[in-house]
Amino acid sequence: MSEREKKLLMLFGAAGVILLALWGYKTYENQKMNVAADRKNAENALREGQMYLASRDSLTDEIEWLAQHEPEPEAAEQVPTKLQQLASAEASRAGMTVKKMDILPDRSAESEDGATRRYKVAQVKFTVTGEEKNLYAWFDRMHSPNDFRAISEITMSPNREDDSQIDCIVTFDQWFVPLNPNL
Repeated sequence: MSEREKKLLMLFGAAGVILLALWGYKTYENQKMNVAADRKNAENALREGQMYLASRDSLTDEIEWLAQHEPEPEAAEQVPTKLQQLASAEASRAGMTVKKMDILPDRSAESEDGATRRYKVAQVKFTVTGEEKNLYAWFDRMHSPNDFRAISEITMSPNREDDSQIDCIVTFDQWFVPLNPNL
């Protein structure tokens, strides 16, 4: 082999080593980027999992509370009447003068997407007059989340005949589990 052929062979060898080094470097860089992306995805999945665990813990507490406090199924026709009787009795006990009582129509039969809900809502609307402290005492007795009962609307105004009295329109909501129609 001549000197010229030896130089040419060394030049091709050096070019091959350089090309091999460049290919190895590019492969290393691509692998490094893939590992960094995988690590970032894993960190995001870990954070998301921790958030789910935290929300699961709070939901578990809510589910346990609901299991302890959920009302027994009742006939949908009886719940508004019972709520109206309770509110009327409590209003009388608080010294309120009941001017008007209305049972509002059931609007909880189906959700907007057509799915049937587990709970229904009975609503009664009262128009009363009384002293402010008696009114608040009545609200306090009627608003009971543990009994699935809440005040959803209150409108108060001073009484036109007596400045010591307040006119109030209040709506009470009672959530309940309806009886299974298949029974």
